[in-house]
Amino acid sequence: MNENKLWKIIESLGWEKDGDYERIERHLELNYSKEEGNIIRDFACEKVNDIQIKYESDWLENPGINVSDDGWSDLTTEVVGRGREFYENITVEQLRYMADHNDYKENFLYSFHYLY
Repeated sequence: MNENKLWKIIESLGWEKDGDYERIERHLELNYSKEEGNIIRDFACEKVNDIQIKYESDWLENPGINVSDDGWSDLTTEVVGRGREFYENITVEQLRYMADHNDYKENFLYSFHYLY
């Protein structure tokens, strides 16, 4: 699967509508093989990692981004769960806004628990 297809799959999951990782998990399990699920999960994890590395110093600085370690994980997975355009256009100011206004859900990557 190429990057465009993987982003289309993530966007088709509709995370931004309800943040229901159990609904998404059922959808993934019914519609993708374990091998495909692992590829999608690994891609999402890679993108989350990229966001975390890029903005880690902003998170930890003063004034920082006001979330705990767990909240940082939730916040950064939210960015990926919302799709490619959101991911590619995220800024530190937007991350701060999301954190300050609790504009993120727990946790897009939970959608892949069925793989374990």
